Amino acid sequence: MIVELLALSAPVFVIVALGLAWARLGLPFDSDTIGAVVLRVGTPCLIFSTLTGAQIRVSEVGEMALAAAGAIAVATLIGAAVLRVLDMPLHTYLLTAMHGNSGNMGLPLAAMAFGVEGLALAIAYFLVVSISQNTLGLVISAGRFDPGALLRQPVIHASAVTILVLVLEWPVPGWIARSTELLAGLVIPAMLLLLGVSLARLKVADLKVAVGMSALRFAAGAGGALAIIAALGLQGPQAGVVWIMATMSAAVINMIFAERFDRAPERIAGVIVVSTALTLAGLPGIVWFALLFGGAA
Repeated sequence: MIVELLALSAPVFVIVALGLAWARLGLPFDSDTIGAVVLRVGTPCLIFSTLTGAQIRVSEVGEMALAAAGAIAVATLIGAAVLRVLDMPLHTYLLTAMHGNSGNMGLPLAAMAFGVEGLALAIAYFLVVSISQNTLGLVISAGRFDPGALLRQPVIHASAVTILVLVLEWPVPGWIARSTELLAGLVIPAMLLLLGVSLARLKVADLKVAVGMSALRFAAGAGGALAIIAALGLQGPQAGVVWIMATMSAAVINMIFAERFDRAPERIAGVIVVSTALTLAGLPGIVWFALLFGGAA
């Protein structure tokens, strides 16, 4: 079992470490361009290719979306309660408790642990996280909501088209299936490389706060996952994927919000770095629990 756990988590370590080393060596890496390609081309293709190609029912996608919304809601309540007790500003730190890095880390890990089915389920979860980040995230950080920001997200357009194809059971032409599959293949390694490069460029400003908020991120995510798995009676890959996606480190997008709205970006950077490092160190344990919930351990 130990060898299996290491085999599942090692690729994440290797690719993130490669991105980290690349940036530390000062080699050229255009994060903006690569990130834009991943967001605007690769991720929409990943959503379409995986969900239309996997043997997954629309009802399963709906169940996973519901589970994601529930896990985020529980994590938000836990995070808000703890931050209130600690008298720390919600608009600065609540997002780190609410949303894990379900894209850069969650999708690759779910795919490695549960295969194509796990990736399809993880994508459904990721879509809800993305919507939450661009709605609740903006409201909490900026104190306002811009519906246009959500409607401009390519993943929303890709999701709408994909659901339409699934519901109406339209056959996907072979050239579209092959093209989107090829473009989808760049997403997971690119996301992990981007994560490694981001870690190399971020600095820890306040270690005590970073460690504390990292602990809150995991506690809130794990609490949300366990509550939803029990409440919805999830089993198999569904339960395992919910656990993986909910317990990931603080999302890198939190840094973007912190910089845009001046919410202590140097401290949020520290939370992202420390929580990612701790999550990477704990990956074998996280995967073991996921396999246990999924009935594979």
